[in-house]
Amino acid sequence: MEKGASVPFSYGLIIIEKLNFGLNTNMFKENKYTKYYNLLTSRANGRVLNEYTERHHIIPQSLGGSNDKDNLVDLTAREHFICHWLLIKMTEGEHRSKMLYALNGMKAENRFQQRYSSSITARVYERYRIEHAKNHSERMKGKEPWNKGRKLEGDELEVHLERARTRRKPSPETVAAAQAIRIAKVTGQKRSIETKEKMSLAKKGIAKGAMSEEHKAAISTGGKGIKKHEGHGDKVRQANIGNVSINKDGDEKKVKRDALDQWLSDGWKLGGRKRKHCS
Repeated sequence: MEKGASVPFSYGLIIIEKLNFGLNTNMFKENKYTKYYNLLTSRANGRVLNEYTERHHIIPQSLGGSNDKDNLVDLTAREHFICHWLLIKMTEGEHRSKMLYALNGMKAENRFQQRYSSSITARVYERYRIEHAKNHSERMKGKEPWNKGRKLEGDELEVHLERARTRRKPSPETVAAAQAIRIAKVTGQKRSIETKEKMSLAKKGIAKGAMSEEHKAAISTGGKGIKKHEGHGDKVRQANIGNVSINKDGDEKKVKRDALDQWLSDGWKLGGRKRKHCS
């Protein structure tokens, strides 16, 4: 068959029958969804796409499908999602259970995949995710976890620890990118008096004041070896220019001088609150 040539509707049925040899012939129901599935996969066979595609097994591997060329087609992300949606409607019993697992995996994303996403996807995923959860719970009842009470040792333990260390230590590039996003979100923001009051109330009851020697030592140890970026001191000094300490009901904060009158009219007083130094 020539690339890009039109494919007759029956071609998908022929593929299914050919690949179904030796398998359960009642694998798929005889309904409109099976016809839609056959039509979609048959049209994709032999087609050339100059866009992102995903490889799909016409007969799913979990149902006995092979990696033979005749059992593979390249689909768009949307077509791939639709195929797995149809497979649930085409099957029943144990086969349907396996197809629920497959559809659940369609939401797994990584840097190599561009999963199809729309309001329809969300509704379908939610509906069958609930069914998948119940199905998985029933399948797991009475089964002993394979790793329960199992102690990792030797090379297996080292591999596990290395993975954990890698997860805990993101690359400097990742940290810098995350920091840039956080800074961009707050840059230029101006909080209203109401917002500041809410933030103040949220902090009430949280101990403030002079730090204990243990706390100071912990901060000192945690900051050792971390070099502050160039201009850090200037930014700190600039941020504190014009700040005035005020207190109210045992709470303290620093505010800009141009907003001082608003805070004083609300019952705040000049100066910091009295502190009890930790021994």
